[in-house]
Amino acid sequence: MDNAPIQRKNKIKQLVETTEHEVILKPSYSPDLNDIEHDFSALKRARMYAPVGTSLDKIISDYCIS
Repeated sequence: MDNAPIQRKNKIKQLVETTEHEVILKPSYSPDLNDIEHDFSALKRARMYAPVGTSLDKIISDYCIS
């Protein structure tokens, strides 16, 4: 779990632990553990190297297809 306020509630922790699971909190900001951060990084790079005037929709479309 990340450190979102809703996930820090003791009730949630109690519910998880009653199922014999363990609550493990991720660091407050951990881009290496967040898959979408890798996509954002690749899209930023693609935008940087795209020809001037290329729409963001085109960059995203090309990224999703490859």
